[in-house]
Amino acid sequence: QRNLEKCTMGSETAVATKKPPATGDGKTATATAASTQAKSNRVTSKDTTSPVCIVVDNGGWTVKYGLVPPTNQNNNGPGSQLMSTMYNATARPPHQLTVLTGDEITKRMKNLGQLTWNNSMERGMICDGETQLRVWARTLEVLGVVPTPQIKGGGFLTLQGASAAKRRGNAAAAAAAAVVDASASSNALIPKYFSNNCTFLLLEPPHVPSVISEGVDCILFRELGVGRVARMLGPCMAAVKYLSIGKKSTDSNEIATTTKSEWLNDDTNCCCVIDSGYSFTHVVPTHRGGAMTKAIRRLDIGGKVLTNLLKEAVTYRQWNMMDEYHIVNDAKEQLSFVSDKFDSEMKQAHVTRKGLRWFDREYLLPDFVSSSRGTVRLPAPLQRKREMEKREEMKLELERKKKEEEENKVSDEEDEGNDQQIDDDAAEAAVDMDVNDTSAKKKQNPDSKRQRKEKGKKKAKKRSKKRKHDSKQNDNDDEVDMSDGEDSDEESDEQRLRRLKVMRDEERKRREREERERQALAMSVERFAIPEVLFRPSDIGMNCGGIVEAIVESINACDDIYRAAMYNNVLLVGGNATIPGFRERVESELRKLAPTNYPVRVYLPDDPVSFAWEGAVQFSQQDGFQKQFSVDRVSWEAMKKAGKDQSGIWGERMNNIVRK
Repeated sequence: QRNLEKCTMGSETAVATKKPPATGDGKTATATAASTQAKSNRVTSKDTTSPVCIVVDNGGWTVKYGLVPPTNQNNNGPGSQLMSTMYNATARPPHQLTVLTGDEITKRMKNLGQLTWNNSMERGMICDGETQLRVWARTLEVLGVVPTPQIKGGGFLTLQGASAAKRRGNAAAAAAAAVVDASASSNALIPKYFSNNCTFLLLEPPHVPSVISEGVDCILFRELGVGRVARMLGPCMAAVKYLSIGKKSTDSNEIATTTKSEWLNDDTNCCCVIDSGYSFTHVVPTHRGGAMTKAIRRLDIGGKVLTNLLKEAVTYRQWNMMDEYHIVNDAKEQLSFVSDKFDSEMKQAHVTRKGLRWFDREYLLPDFVSSSRGTVRLPAPLQRKREMEKREEMKLELERKKKEEEENKVSDEEDEGNDQQIDDDAAEAAVDMDVNDTSAKKKQNPDSKRQRKEKGKKKAKKRSKKRKHDSKQNDNDDEVDMSDGEDSDEESDEQRLRRLKVMRDEERKRREREERERQALAMSVERFAIPEVLFRPSDIGMNCGGIVEAIVESINACDDIYRAAMYNNVLLVGGNATIPGFRERVESELRKLAPTNYPVRVYLPDDPVSFAWEGAVQFSQQDGFQKQFSVDRVSWEAMKKAGKDQSGIWGERMNNIVRK
């Protein structure tokens, strides 16, 4: 709360602007106004009177953001209807005063473990308002939106005031000045907007405390100068996208391109959303896009807990990785999977030597010289075992082919024997007929025996000459081979190919030797034991049920008429939904706990991370969104003066989503 109050103090500072000198006539004032209008036109390359929507899915690990232009504009500018991501944090390099924000971290640094990180969110809630302000100001700068912070007296900060406030250290004003300077120095026609003409659609988790919610409103309205603000639950926007896909699939089979099996809409408008992200896992039943608040359940396990557990396990068994959070997180994303036979796999691991289990892998640590991200390889024992198995398969295949050839040969010999018997009988009859003809020919050609001897002598001479020629050719080849190692200006093509082949073999052996010498993390049962915590939190001492138990408890808290539809429409979103085997495990365990007469279907999108953001984009483009679901700054100030709390301002707008 103190951080949120601190970051909103900058909005109370008045910024003085220069006035034109007074003259007797109005020519100077008119010229000044014309120059100001020309400068404004030079900064903005198009008309910004039509409101645009900035959609931001504020996660604990990354921020998903994008710009949705008005429907009456054909905007192909950067970020238009395209989702981008950046870290929701700031970082400072060692021994430097520079503060990197969002995408600047990955652009300027390779080794993220050397940075001092400052996250804006803890346990899914915004706890550091100053860091969050920096991140949101950076997103506006990337999208080409110029922040217009509110100043004392009710107005907005001008461009000259932004440059002056930049020197004072105001984050939003600094972003405004950076965007203006970049646009002024560029001749390209890049679309620019001012934040007071934009609508900021923020996706947030359920049950945000009112103190945090009020601080977020102050950041958006006063520090960033946003014209209108709309706040929606991320799971509700995912449900909006889910219901729209289901309706389209009944007509055009669009869902067949994104799922392996046919997905049909049951026309119940119900969806049970499981949002498993970085800080938490929420189960949110929805009807017609609106959340059933009484049935929402939260599990305090997310990607951060899994990474910390893997970090401790690797540190205990092999290398000290307590300060290498990002490397361990990358290893988790590449290697983790959910097993549907956890107990049997653990028993197999006890009786099988390490390095020979089918799930054993090695994570090669990056050296930040030739590679900035780790890679995965098979352990040497398992690699040799698989090579032996492959050779055995090839051997069996050759034996099978050889056996088939022998069987075919035996059958062919039997056929040939029958044909030979017939030919022998015919030959005996023909021999008797040709005896007289042969004797007659011998009498007519008495010199045939002498001619045959002469032909034999000629053939023998030819063979001897051929052998002598071959021996000379071999001697010449030996001389060429002896001269391969010597320097020669006249290198033949064959010699060059041999030399290149030797060089390639040496390079390949050198790379293999370097690959074997690289440091590697041996990953075995950790690959599936760490994600198992999502289903069995008691393994780490948490006195609560897993995801499947939370789903059943949440659905049972709904009214009876919704329960069957909720089991039939389960949606998985969030980063943890991308773990291989996650959907299959949820569906199999949910089938065991659900009533037998209820069908169970679990849907996993192609990209669970961006699914809620895409639903928010679709929701923001419907008619009446600006008036029904957003609040402008003047109305917000009036409601605050009237004594309305945060639930009175946002509760009805966030929950009463009606799908037509």
